[in-house]
Amino acid sequence: MDKRKFSNNLKKILGEKKLSNLISICLVLAFIFVTMNVLVPKNKYISKSNDLTYKEDKKESPKENEVSTSTTISGDQKTYEENQKVELKNILKKMEGVGEVDVMISFESGEEKIPAYDTNAQVSTTEETDTEGGKRTNNQKNDGATVVMTSKDGGNEPFILRTYKPKITGAVVVAEGAENSKTKYNIEQAISKLYNLTLDKVNVYPMKK
Repeated sequence: MDKRKFSNNLKKILGEKKLSNLISICLVLAFIFVTMNVLVPKNKYISKSNDLTYKEDKKESPKENEVSTSTTISGDQKTYEENQKVELKNILKKMEGVGEVDVMISFESGEEKIPAYDTNAQVSTTEETDTEGGKRTNNQKNDGATVVMTSKDGGNEPFILRTYKPKITGAVVVAEGAENSKTKYNIEQAISKLYNLTLDKVNVYPMKK
């Protein structure tokens, strides 16, 4: 009996040790799982933020390329328009009763360039004789014209005979002293005659103080 009790007690103790070992293993696995869950979202967040930064950089890069292709006015035309504004401001400032001046000038569509043409007229005459011996003469004229090209900077471009600058179609002037009716009238008359504009296309306003 004592041996049997001892054997039963020994089995019971060993079973309790296995259970405690199993519980310990489960706790270790649970700790590892929780630790991984804490670390993995952080890495995902960093990865997403890097992706977001990369996408934003890709969105900004096309804007840099747009700048080089957005120019529609030639350098010469822009310079001409700016010069007209500067010249008008300078002449108005010299008028009696006029102080500081700001101007805005409206222009017609861009400048017009007239190229040189090489004309080549050909006249051909043919005679036809019918069955009755009658003769008939046909004259045919072919007019051809090609643009004359000239070499420049290693390339070819049309040879320009003359260039028509864009026509001025209106002007707005803000000037010190324009609150005086006589000064305003003098400004309107000067611009009207200078650019051959009707008075309804010339607007003069006093500058705020």
